[in-house]
Amino acid sequence: MAIKISRPTHRGSFPQPPAPTLFRNIAVTFVLITVVVIGIALWTSSVRAKVVVQVTKEPVSVDTVIDISPSPTSQQIKGRVVNGTFVKAKEFEVQESAAPPTPVEPTKTSGRVKIINNYSKDQPLVVNTRILTADNKLFRIDKSVNVPSGGSVEVDATSDKEGFEFEIGSGVRLIIPGLWEGLQDKIYAETITQFTGEGGISGPRRIVTADAIAKAHEELYAAALDQAKETLVLEAGADPSWESVFLVTESQKQSNAAVGQNIDMFLAQVKVTVTAVFFPKEDVAAFIRTRLSEKLPDGYHLSDIDLEKILFRLEEADDSKGTARLAVTAEAESQLTGNSPAFKKDLIVGLPVDEVIRKWSALDGVEQVDVELHPSWVHRLPSMKDKIIIEIQ
Repeated sequence: MAIKISRPTHRGSFPQPPAPTLFRNIAVTFVLITVVVIGIALWTSSVRAKVVVQVTKEPVSVDTVIDISPSPTSQQIKGRVVNGTFVKAKEFEVQESAAPPTPVEPTKTSGRVKIINNYSKDQPLVVNTRILTADNKLFRIDKSVNVPSGGSVEVDATSDKEGFEFEIGSGVRLIIPGLWEGLQDKIYAETITQFTGEGGISGPRRIVTADAIAKAHEELYAAALDQAKETLVLEAGADPSWESVFLVTESQKQSNAAVGQNIDMFLAQVKVTVTAVFFPKEDVAAFIRTRLSEKLPDGYHLSDIDLEKILFRLEEADDSKGTARLAVTAEAESQLTGNSPAFKKDLIVGLPVDEVIRKWSALDGVEQVDVELHPSWVHRLPSMKDKIIIEIQ
């Protein structure tokens, strides 16, 4: 007889365990994801960028005023104000004309003489009285005169005949042949001007020109200014390193000669009144730098100021109070710096290279932009700011 064994049946059953390949797939996926994340992190951290920006130098200028005072306030600069009047005079020789004048027909010559009386009595002389040079050139006075004893008179005289030979210079002694011979060495004439004809003299002449007078005054003016500078510097007692401004407040020019006058020498004089202001260069440079900096946009740097190129003009001065006001014109150069808001790294992180170059090249004051990436095969800047270096040149 056969025995049948049966298993009890249950409503529920245990799940089958997963196949070993499933665990393997999960592990591989996890490893791959980890490798990718690490790779991305390594790639991101290895990308570096250097942005080189070449900037241009932009001129910046300022026109302002500076107040000078011996006891300056916060808006003034310490300085000294002095003034003085200076006179320079000198006798100048009249140069001969470069070329003789055009030949003219000979005429009678005329000039002025001084008749001197060293005799004990007055000596009357009638018009046309003869006067004679040592080489027998005869002239006649143009009017009657009475020469006092121990004195002299001046009178015009004219040659007796026509001819260039009657052209004589000043300082020529003439006798009066009509007088008794014993009086001719006591009463005589002397030319005080050159004797010329209507057309002028035939040889080179010493004629005063406007240019000669102007050059004489120019020389004396420069000499007077030099004297003023030397004197006023000592009077002010200013530090040798201080800047100085000199202003001629008044000038007078005089000469005892007229243009066209035929003479050997003439006297010229120049008189100037000069006001001088002295002040420290460093204080002025600081003042001007402040004014220039106030005009710069944010992110710009000001270059050094060349004091030699600063222009000063004295507007007003009061030497009794020691105060003055200077008008100042100054120029300097400025350029963009890395502190400019336009060069923030936030503006370029992660951007393509060509977009960075285009964006920053369009900025005012930028001449050229170059981008260096590492590794070289990437085309975008790092997404982290600390991986970007900005160099301003």
